Amino acid sequence: MVIYSLYIYDRHCTCCFYADLTQRPAPEAGPSTLPFVLPDSNPSSSQPRTGANGSLETSDDRPPYEVPDAHASGVNAAVSAGADKGKGRLAFDEEAKLVYGVVFSLRNMVNKLSSRGEESFHSLSTSSYKLHYLRTPTAYHFVLLSSPQPASLRPLLRQIYTGAFNEWVVRNPLAPVDTARDGKGIDNAAFRRTVEKLLHGA
Repeated sequence: MVIYSLYIYDRHCTCCFYADLTQRPAPEAGPSTLPFVLPDSNPSSSQPRTGANGSLETSDDRPPYEVPDAHASGVNAAVSAGADKGKGRLAFDEEAKLVYGVVFSLRNMVNKLSSRGEESFHSLSTSSYKLHYLRTPTAYHFVLLSSPQPASLRPLLRQIYTGAFNEWVVRNPLAPVDTARDGKGIDNAAFRRTVEKLLHGA
C-alpha cells in the first residue's frame, strides 16, 4: 500500500492543508493557493512563527539583520530550479479544485441515489488510485489518495481528525480555523509532523 497525498478542505471548500508523500517535485502554488498550505510555502521567511508550545521560532538560519544578496544567492540558479519545480503538473490550486470537484460531485450523486439519509460516499476506486473521503461534523473534508490495494483508510482519516487535528488545530488558539477570515492555511508544524508520521506509518 502506498499513500500518495492528503488534502484537507474547510467549510468554504478551500484547501487549507496538503501533504504529499510521493517523491515527485512539489506543485507550484497557484494564484489562489493560501499561504502555509503547501509544506514549504512560507511567504515571509523573515517573520517569526509561533511554535506549538507558544515559543517563537524562525524559519531560516540567517540572522534577522542580514539582508540576502540576490546576486550572491544565484538568481539564475533559482529561476532554473523554479522552472523545473512541478514540471508536468497542474498548479496546486487547480489540482486541489479538481480533487474537491470530484468529491463534491460524487458525494452529491451518491446522496441523491441513496435511500438512507446519512453520508454514503466513503471512497472511489480506479485502476491506478483509490480516493478515501471523510466529512467531519464541522464540515471539514479529509481526502486521502492511495494505491488501489487497501480496503479502506477511513479509520486513518478519523484518527487524523480526532487526534492530530483536534489537538493541534481545533484546541490551539493560535491556529487559524477560518480561511475566509484569516486568509491562510493550517500553519502548525507540529500538526504537519504528526500527520506525516501517521501517513508514513500506515
